[in-house]
Amino acid sequence: MKQTIGIVGGLGTETSCKFCFSVNHKIKKIHQQQPHIMMDNVPMSKEQENIIAHGNASIEVAKLLHDSVKRLNVSMADVIVIPCNTVHVFIDQLREHSRVPIMSIIEETAKECKKKELKKVGVLGSSLTINSGMYKEELEKHAIETVIPEADEQHFISSCILRIINLQQTAEDKEKMVQIVEKMKDKGAEAVILGCTDLFLLLAKENTPIPKIDSTEVFEDALVSKMINQ
Repeated sequence: MKQTIGIVGGLGTETSCKFCFSVNHKIKKIHQQQPHIMMDNVPMSKEQENIIAHGNASIEVAKLLHDSVKRLNVSMADVIVIPCNTVHVFIDQLREHSRVPIMSIIEETAKECKKKELKKVGVLGSSLTINSGMYKEELEKHAIETVIPEADEQHFISSCILRIINLQQTAEDKEKMVQIVEKMKDKGAEAVILGCTDLFLLLAKENTPIPKIDSTEVFEDALVSKMINQ
């Protein structure tokens, strides 16, 4: 396989490493050969993580992402992926300044919902992901309605994401998250999108009242499919 994958990493370090490992494993299983992967780990501070998790787009973060994409362009990546839902608020401007195509986790997850013939889905994610309306806008293109958390629930989710990033999640966090999904089901959601790559680390083994659509896994599979079909 001659194509090179460029990953913007560090936006949830554990998630970035899991994404890289999983893509490597899936491609190797099909091709009997490891893919060429380059990861540029974004040097994000704890303060910047807090700002993003609580719903604010930062110029400093946008610059970090732009610099990372630029380095991957210089390193001759053939495709770039960013395994973090939240920072996809910057994807349009990143695409503008990249000669290398940048795949979107939001677009690929919406396509997966369409493939499953869903009409209404819940979305869990950071405050910036939810407030930006990224998922709502993309899902509407496929005639799919969205259900989002109440304001107090969203505040809890943002705090919970920070605990996951810092490996401080609790059993109570899992229980509360399942309750939020239950309320989404009551509002007509047929499935729930884990629209934050870190949420999989919390809910991977949990039974939820409606099926989970893990955006990270969807993104992995979309990337693998793209690479093996080149």
